[in-house]
Parts: sequence; C-alpha cells; structure tokens
Amino acid sequence: MQVNLVSERDWLYLLASIPGLGRVKLRMIYERTGSFTAAVKKWDTISCELGLPAVITKAIFDLQKEGAAYIILHERIAKGIQYVCFLDDDFPEQLRHIPDPPLLLFYRGDLQLLHKPAIGVVGSRKPTPYGRASCAHFVKELVQAGLVIISGVAYGIDGEAHETTIKNNGKTVGVLGCGIDQVYPLRHRALYEKIAALGLLISEYPPGTPPVPGLFPERNRIISGLSHGTLVIEAAEKSGSLITADCALEQGKDVFAIPGPIFSSLSAGPHNLIKQGAKLVTRSADILEELGHFFHTKPELGSSQTANENFLNKEELTIIEVVTHEGIHVDDLVCQLEPDLRKSLHQILFRLEAKGVLVSLAGGYFAKR
Repeated sequence: MQVNLVSERDWLYLLASIPGLGRVKLRMIYERTGSFTAAVKKWDTISCELGLPAVITKAIFDLQKEGAAYIILHERIAKGIQYVCFLDDDFPEQLRHIPDPPLLLFYRGDLQLLHKPAIGVVGSRKPTPYGRASCAHFVKELVQAGLVIISGVAYGIDGEAHETTIKNNGKTVGVLGCGIDQVYPLRHRALYEKIAALGLLISEYPPGTPPVPGLFPERNRIISGLSHGTLVIEAAEKSGSLITADCALEQGKDVFAIPGPIFSSLSAGPHNLIKQGAKLVTRSADILEELGHFFHTKPELGSSQTANENFLNKEELTIIEVVTHEGIHVDDLVCQLEPDLRKSLHQILFRLEAKGVLVSLAGGYFAKR
C-alpha cells in the first residue's frame, strides 16, 4: 500500500484505534514529525525513539500491508462512525487551547452544537430531592436563555440536566467516558438515544472502548472545555464533579455553585467551591449576567411561575403553599392536607406539573419550580 494515498485525518483515526496508542503518544509522534503520514513512513525510527511496545509497532506494520488500511476505513464508513479531529476546520476552537486537548472526537448528532454558547452542569450521582429540583429549575431557565447544556450522561444530576433540557425543547451535549457505541450506564439507553437524535453525543475514545473508571475523570476536562462556565449542583467533598470544576478553573472558565443545606454532606462540595471563589448562585440571572455576552437575547426569567399561579384554583394554591423548593414526599404532603383534598391529590399534582409550577422527582417527591 502507498502510505500517501491515505489522508492525514484517516491516519490519525487508524493510529488512534490501536490499543495502547493514546493521545499523549500520538501528540508526541505528530510533534516530532509534523505529519502522521510521515511518521508511518519511518515507523522503525519513531518506534525506537519513543520506546513503543513491539505489539504497537507490529500493528502499524500490519496497517501498511496491501489494502489493510482501506478495509478498516471502509468498515468505519459502513458502521456510520463519524469523527472530527484537530486537523479539521470545524474542530471546536475552545478545545484547542485547553491543557491536554483531545486530538479527535467521535460523535452522533448535531456537531454544530459545539459552536454554540454552552454551560456545563454537573453534580452528585445520588442527589437529594432539593438537588433534582434545583437542577430542573436552573436548567429550564438556562435553556430558555439559549444556552446548550453539556453534561456526562451519568446518573443523578447529569441525567436530570439532559432530561430537563430535552423536555424543554433545548439542546444538550453528552460527553462519554467510553466509546461512542457503548451505552453506560445501561439504564440510560433511552436517554442516550434521545440525546443522539435531538442533541449531540461525543467521545474522544475509539468505538468499542469500554467504560473503564479511569476514563471518566479524563472526560471532565472536555465538559468544562466546551462550556463557557460550569454549574455545580450538589457534590460531596471528594465528588468526581469537583474534578470538572477544577478543570474549568484551570481553563480560566467561570464556576458557579448552588448552595445547599448546611447539614447535608452533598452541600460540602459547592460550599467549598464558593469559599474558594466560585460564584454563589440562587437564581439563573446570577449565571446569565456573567455569560450574557455569549448569546443575543436576555429573556425575563422567573416570571413563568408567577404567571402560572395567576391561573391556579383554590385547591391548587393550597398544594403550592405546602410544597417547597427543597421537595416533599407525596406521603408527607398527604399528612398536611385536609381530607377532602387527599382524595384528588394525584390529579391536582398532575395538573400543577402540566402547568409548569411543580416538578415530579424520583421516589415520589415533588418540588416547586
């Protein structure tokens, strides 16, 4: 096979697909030769200089055999595997300038979302009702303001952020810690497909890469790198979400934190961030005033609930007075109501949720938006 007949970006794909040849080595190879094509041509020298294992060297020589590379490239096309790399003009500019930038991104969905104003939303994988309600409230208003929501498709706050965005007809980007063809966690398969169809899924790891624990902290730098700021909603003192916040600070990005109850262990992360200089936020306007120059419209936020409450009947207003922003379980709600309201409680809650005044949370909790 003539090496020159394979494009630079295709050689990057081929090399990145070799197990054990990660972005650090690939970057070193490119910096030494200025071209992946040139590197493949003199692979004997390059492999010796970098001390690459024999198994990697053999894999490169196998690719140079007649037709071997073309077979793999045709398989990629047949499988619908799409990627954008640092050699492309449409590679997201903001990722070119972060520490340890990715060399390529595999994707499913609308790649143009990487070029729109965005905010990262991260938090606990086991949030409280207060955390879920906070996420639903803030994400809805940030979406209405025109921001793309970026998160990691994990349980908890990540999933809540993606679901709320989709529910409110917004755009969301999911950054994976595994191959683009892997669904993790498995219970998020439906969410995975919704994001791919209505938003964007991306991964820097080749298809087939399993969800190895060490990859998830790495992907956090991409969440913050693609975002103009990162919002942290509930996180324990040593939560993985704080890695994203640290990446954002290292990248010179804004970090926003929602305060929580002082007796909750999940408030420790946001509170520590606030002590270290993160912006304390209690309303969406606190975020939008910092990021407002990234988008064109400045909608009036916080008015939808007031408008909806003007159309509530006496029974609905009674329920609203009992439900808090922190969330209340339906059983506790029943105990605080008069007997005549208890019988129709579920119907009233359904109406209030439809009117956008309440949000239904996992485990039978409801919270005021």
